[in-house]
Amino acid sequence: MHNSVKKLSLAFGTCCLLASSASFADGGQIVFTGSVTDNACTINTSDVTKSVNLDPVRIADFANTVGAKAKPKQFSLTLDNCSLQTRNNVQIKFSGQPDAQDNTLLGLSGENQVKGIAIQIDDARTGSKVALNKATEDYALRNQSNTFDFVASYVRTALDTTTGEAPNQVTTSGIGTGQVNALATFDVTYK
Repeated sequence: MHNSVKKLSLAFGTCCLLASSASFADGGQIVFTGSVTDNACTINTSDVTKSVNLDPVRIADFANTVGAKAKPKQFSLTLDNCSLQTRNNVQIKFSGQPDAQDNTLLGLSGENQVKGIAIQIDDARTGSKVALNKATEDYALRNQSNTFDFVASYVRTALDTTTGEAPNQVTTSGIGTGQVNALATFDVTYK
């Protein structure tokens, strides 16, 4: 009997010890977040939100031809920390509101915008037009930093019209005057 009392006392003491140590415990939670991508690079922080200020242009700077460009302005997009471990090429796609006359051009946005004008983006490397909402050809990546140069230009989308007979003819410009605002986004696709 003495032996069973000892066992009972030991079991009771152990239960009390466990119960008392449990009452002093605190708990918590840790949430881990992250991501894994196969992006070969990161977009340079100064290019995530970029402004390209086109120089003022006069109607007289345009030939009376649809597609006539004026006041080209170069801009660049830079990809940093590039590694060729997973991808070797990149395509860039500019998206936005297309022009009503030519959906390969970036249309103007906002109220009271100039009529007869859109924005054309060209690849500075080749001089060819980068159609809106379509990916460029592949650019080969290099380790570390890669800069891609483009050119934005005003482009004429409407011709002048002439009414009446000489000598009383009246010519109306296909281009209006005022502010030019356009908004484009760009996506980088690694291949």
